Amino acid sequence: MSIFRKFFGVVLALALVTAGVFSLGMPAEAKDVLKIGAALPITGPLATEGKKQQTGYNLWRDLVNGQGGIDVGGKKMKVKMVYYDYESKTPTATKLYERLITKDKVDLLFGPFGSGATASVASMTERYEMPMIAPTASSAKLYARGYTYLFGLLVPNDFPAGSFFDLVMAQKPKPKTMAFVTRNDFFPKVITKVFQGVAKKRGLKEVHYDRFPKDAKDMSTWLTVVKGKNPDVLMVAGYLGDLILASKQAKELGVNPKAIFMTAGPVYSQFTEALGKTAEGITTASWWADTLAYKGPIIGTPGDFSKMWTKRAGTEADYVSAASAASGVVYQLALKKAGSLDKKKIRSALKNMDEMTFYGRIKFNKNGQNIGSVVPVIQIQGGKRLPVSPKNMAEGTYQYPKPKF
Repeated sequence: MSIFRKFFGVVLALALVTAGVFSLGMPAEAKDVLKIGAALPITGPLATEGKKQQTGYNLWRDLVNGQGGIDVGGKKMKVKMVYYDYESKTPTATKLYERLITKDKVDLLFGPFGSGATASVASMTERYEMPMIAPTASSAKLYARGYTYLFGLLVPNDFPAGSFFDLVMAQKPKPKTMAFVTRNDFFPKVITKVFQGVAKKRGLKEVHYDRFPKDAKDMSTWLTVVKGKNPDVLMVAGYLGDLILASKQAKELGVNPKAIFMTAGPVYSQFTEALGKTAEGITTASWWADTLAYKGPIIGTPGDFSKMWTKRAGTEADYVSAASAASGVVYQLALKKAGSLDKKKIRSALKNMDEMTFYGRIKFNKNGQNIGSVVPVIQIQGGKRLPVSPKNMAEGTYQYPKPKF
């Protein structure tokens, strides 16, 4: 090899790294390869979530490749993943997904993190008639926009709201007042609005609503106001870092409502690890738990997946990791039914899917959002994340009022 060719190879490799490209799996030139693309927030504020999605995708890829690949029309195809890092910047995500379609020529797409990035990307992928499975986008408004190639595994936001209020309004005495605080971002605002509507229908009086910026480093201002309002129930909508910070400062300021509901964060092991006893009694409604009684092909049960995840990642499985791996399972089932890589046939197979998996029942409504799965309510008790509702899934009894900070 000439010096020039070596130099050119080094320059090209550096250029790809600088562009945020990293590809894992089968070699690009291999035959009978199914290429699936995803842009994820591997760096930036959402890196924790993005890395979990990537690990979930990779876990499924390695599992099926170890079994000889995916059956597509009687032919076994190995899976190759093509990744980009959109650095937690939604506009960058959209550009990278277009590159995956036009430059990398991927066959299928896995979604980015959250409803906001998915909404931005879906408008573009729809133009190219490219199927995309979104594991972490739960906003019903997103799916109501009429996309025909977007399919989401998280059930609509009113499912978690219903699960939580069914539980909390069964307490004696019933709570009477509630405060709502949300990160000023797409998903947190949408799910907060859903909870506000359900709370009003259930007879709870709203005493405060507030928003904090995406890059918030201090929650004390709104926490001080909430303390003065003294609500029975407080909802905080945001992502892992937001919710850890809010919990720490709530303890410092003595903000002690009878119930605290937080979106997503409490299902992560990082939440309890960062907060210790401060996390006690905090509640969430999770789209998945590893104790649920599901069983399906490829991966098996939630418990089976949990063991695979812990062995690979060294942490406990949660709904993000499960939904990400399940996205691959769903594609695998759809491809087997479609019998080809024809995008319209794959879309048809997804539209008509009704399958039980380790993630739960997968059945998409007319807008492409899963409506088959159950949403358990989870409360931190003794440092563990215990399902406390519904009764047939409960491992603990709901504590109300929650222990004081």
